[in-house]
Amino acid sequence: MDLIDSVGANMDPAHARSPGEEWPDRWFVTNGVVAVGPVSFELLLRGVAQGRIPLNSSLRHESWQVWRRLEDIGALSSDGRKRTVEDLAMLSSSLEQRAASSSLSEPPPPPSGREVRESLLPFRSLSGASQRQVMVDPVGVLESAREFSQALLLALSTAVSAAAACVGLVHRSRTDLGGVVTIGGHGPRTEQLLGERVTEDDPTLVAARAGYTVISEPEFGENSRFLLGRLGRCLPDLRGVAMVPLLIYGDLVAVFELGRADRPFRTRELVRAEEVLEALAGRSVVMGWV
Repeated sequence: MDLIDSVGANMDPAHARSPGEEWPDRWFVTNGVVAVGPVSFELLLRGVAQGRIPLNSSLRHESWQVWRRLEDIGALSSDGRKRTVEDLAMLSSSLEQRAASSSLSEPPPPPSGREVRESLLPFRSLSGASQRQVMVDPVGVLESAREFSQALLLALSTAVSAAAACVGLVHRSRTDLGGVVTIGGHGPRTEQLLGERVTEDDPTLVAARAGYTVISEPEFGENSRFLLGRLGRCLPDLRGVAMVPLLIYGDLVAVFELGRADRPFRTRELVRAEEVLEALAGRSVVMGWV
């Protein structure tokens, strides 16, 4: 795919925002093969019109910790886009403050087994929710990351594409904040979870520290129940959830969680997501991020 080549390479670095000032018009975009930015939204639309940027690419404003579909943001009016930038920037910027507060960072309990069973609807095609698996190049995408926090967000978007997921979360081990904290999302309403901590009794966290990937079966088990509790708050009626850990030198660095609405994940889809994290681990060691 031909994403706009090297545009924005000479743009000034992000500047501090004064009170009352609009957020700078600076965006990052990736199609899972290459990532570019920051670029202006007008330049992105020009790339779409010229067929150089696919509408199904992932997009985030530089102030966000979450990804959205380019198609969805492009469909907003100018005022609607400005409001969305403001709203998601506010939630992203308050991430650490929320994580540091035990009362604000405590997640709700996961659904009970009975609630999970009752929520499972008969199979049906969900309009707009079914995802098509696409070819990705995690090495190429991660080359654009200047720091580990950027690399985590890029890896999340790439893993979502690789596994044909609808929604994704990334949690990072933060000893300074006393636990594993949700620091990024991909998809609708993921910003609502930013700054939450994964509880220590969460069985998916135990599995992640042991280096295990978790994939839901047609019947959700104990691990999947906790995954569904988080991801289902972003996108209801999920039929497949999965978790892939990022361990470097045996230490848990981050946890990636994925969900899809039309069916459970297939093993080969999770293998591709694991390959994305392998590329992230390699890049992190080479760059000295961890």
